[in-house]
Amino acid sequence: MLRTLRPALLLATATVTAGVLAVPGAAFAADTTTQLTAAQMAAALKTVAGTTGASAAKGWAGGFTLTGKGGSGTATFVTDPVGGRAYTRVDVPYQHETTYAVAKSGVYESLSTAKEKAAVTMMRKTSVKFVFTAKPTLNLTSWTRDNSADPSTVLTGDTEYAGTKVEHADNSATYKYDDGEEGSYSFEVSATGELTSAKISLAGYLDATYTWRYGAQSITLPTAAQTVGSATMTKALAYVNLRTDVQKLAKKSAADVRTAANKHTVRVSVLRKVVKRDVAKFNKAAKVTVVKVTAVTGGVRISARNPWTGVKVTYTIKASGKKVLVTKK
Repeated sequence: MLRTLRPALLLATATVTAGVLAVPGAAFAADTTTQLTAAQMAAALKTVAGTTGASAAKGWAGGFTLTGKGGSGTATFVTDPVGGRAYTRVDVPYQHETTYAVAKSGVYESLSTAKEKAAVTMMRKTSVKFVFTAKPTLNLTSWTRDNSADPSTVLTGDTEYAGTKVEHADNSATYKYDDGEEGSYSFEVSATGELTSAKISLAGYLDATYTWRYGAQSITLPTAAQTVGSATMTKALAYVNLRTDVQKLAKKSAADVRTAANKHTVRVSVLRKVVKRDVAKFNKAAKVTVVKVTAVTGGVRISARNPWTGVKVTYTIKASGKKVLVTKK
């Protein structure tokens, strides 16, 4: 799955191949520009991060838009620290996800693959749109720092460069710097000291614009009917392509037995050992005991039954001289 939203430039570059973050500059009659050393820039942004963090403690929300050589897209993020909830929705090339995080509870992630969607259809739960993974120790602050566009993290994530501070007549300010390579960064700060928007440019590869607002937020979680647990989804995924998977397993096991026999007469004991090994590997990869092995005269029978559809698939694999015979039952 999935498949996450990351702070500022990290997210932009990961989803579209390169990145630029830029904020529309407002024109003010009495702008004052001050040159800042790398140390002064770091100190200034740290101060803004402190003020921003205090405002964000009540709640924050926002979004971004980006364009680049790999395409364009948008994202939305909402965090309710008081209620212990966060929400992100990403719609960019190769990443289309909605996620909810709940402190000391877990994460809801939208179905992200065709196989997951096929699984809920197979389970006759077509109303399901999210998979819930329990995480009783989930810390919301840490989660938003790593998976959302936490404004304080954006400000302090990369502050090793000299730049400028432009003070405007309304007491707001713009901080700008280049990383000396391909990145250009701009941060807009309100008159009360909070980060309100940001832009990053990376040599014409991508432009991303972020905006934030602060205050109490409300997040409504997916309903029970819209949700399936991660353990159930894991099990369902193991059965989606049951007929094909068991057929492939039977053929692979037969081929492995032939290899083990090395053109000699196939011994039943070797056949059973090889097939049991292959089935064990299959079940381990599926994270569910899907296929069972039963000894029969001259070989083994492998079988599996889909608990949702009732479909049963069975093959026998038997030794016959130097040959291995695979038969579907």
